[in-house]
Amino acid sequence: MSNEWEAGAAPWLRRRQQDTTYGHEPNSVQCMFCGAQTVKRSGGDRDDDPGRLELYCDNADCDAREMVLLVKRDNAEAGSRADVRALLLIDRGHLDVHAAYPPAPELLSMVTLTEGYDERTERRTRKPPPYAG
Repeated sequence: MSNEWEAGAAPWLRRRQQDTTYGHEPNSVQCMFCGAQTVKRSGGDRDDDPGRLELYCDNADCDAREMVLLVKRDNAEAGSRADVRALLLIDRGHLDVHAAYPPAPELLSMVTLTEGYDERTERRTRKPPPYAG
């Protein structure tokens, strides 16, 4: 297998892991964040987009878990991608994400989210009290 990648070609991980999966992946690769051999293609990864890989780390101790590998520059059309252009605007200071998408005035709590639902919904979302045996 060649170590070279040409823009537009299927990335190596897509050749190694033919299918996206939610379960056990026998061909997992090393996570670039936690180092475990637990990375697989995410269920949302699209075969038709060679410049963007959606990955998932199965290690329960990994803080990254879901990640996107995005090609920002290659010898093809990476610069014309909307996600690459948006990142470039942010990097150059032309797009202030916090101004464009201000945070909600109040943080939503489970109490706020379950307003109007019956008490069974609230019970399912609350942590059970510790066992006092």
